[in-house]
Amino acid sequence: WYQRRVRVAEVLRANQTLLELKLCSNRIEDEGTVALGLVLSSGNDTLKKLWITNNSVTGRGLSSLANALQFNMTLSHVYIWGNALDNMACNAFSHLLMGEKPRLRSSNVDIKPYVVDGVNYLAEQGRHGFSH
Repeated sequence: WYQRRVRVAEVLRANQTLLELKLCSNRIEDEGTVALGLVLSSGNDTLKKLWITNNSVTGRGLSSLANALQFNMTLSHVYIWGNALDNMACNAFSHLLMGEKPRLRSSNVDIKPYVVDGVNYLAEQGRHGFSH
């Protein structure tokens, strides 16, 4: 499984024409998401929309993706609901959406950040951009 997860990132690095990538429910987990983050931060500037919902990704993988978005200004739509939105993931994506200079627009994600007693959380915000 590990090789398949990383292989998707390698294909994305080589494919400079792909605009949307839907990887919903494909078990890419942290390894695949970290590999995607590395490619998106330095090897792909064409992808605009990414769906990685329901992939058993934890804060480690989601934080890597959030970090990549600081460098990749082309990717504007990201859908992550259905993964393990632990403290690390909530902090990373809350910063992207509510930071001093928000990187993502709330209309381009499927999560909505909120704060309770100084702790960041993420709630589901509909299924924007997804069609069956």
